Amino acid sequence: MSEHRHAVAPPPDIAGFPKGWRDEIKADLAAQVEAGGTLYGVRSDGAYIARTRDGDRVLVAPERQFA
Repeated sequence: MSEHRHAVAPPPDIAGFPKGWRDEIKADLAAQVEAGGTLYGVRSDGAYIARTRDGDRVLVAPERQFA
């Protein structure tokens, strides 16, 4: 679930993996979210994205205090 600023071509197929395995994984992850699970990704700026059936939320880590 990372955010890209430009279009990126999908990686090449992996030898030994069945055709369409990426689509199967995407469908499985979507089903997990629909069932109430939470998926996380990281944006390029370091913020986390939480995807739930209620929608996406951006979770920004609090700034660290260094002594």
